[in-house]
Amino acid sequence: MKTRALQYYMHDGPSAFRFELSGELDRQGASRLDQDWRTASSTLGDRRLVVDMTFLTSVDEAGRALLVGWHRGGAHIVANGENARALAASILGEPLRELPADTHAAAASNRTWIAFHT
Repeated sequence: MKTRALQYYMHDGPSAFRFELSGELDRQGASRLDQDWRTASSTLGDRRLVVDMTFLTSVDEAGRALLVGWHRGGAHIVANGENARALAASILGEPLRELPADTHAAAASNRTWIAFHT
């Protein structure tokens, strides 16, 4: 079975710093991701960390430890889709909380990326 290495994108916005994760979060990927977070966090001020794990396909123990630590530290975990939400719940040990509707509107106005539609 072919593995899909971790890829991630960093989105730096006015109210949040967002990681969008894709592929397999293994020890090596978790180490890189943690180092990039440590570098970025020195300039964040009071902006929130958002971790979008919608496109993660698997997570090993090192990846789980990183995500749980971030979550306990106040990071908002996003997982859109049934499989992603199940993976997030298995990592965090609890279902993800739904964001209030007004939070979705605020998030849309403070996006760290621009939606592209064809």
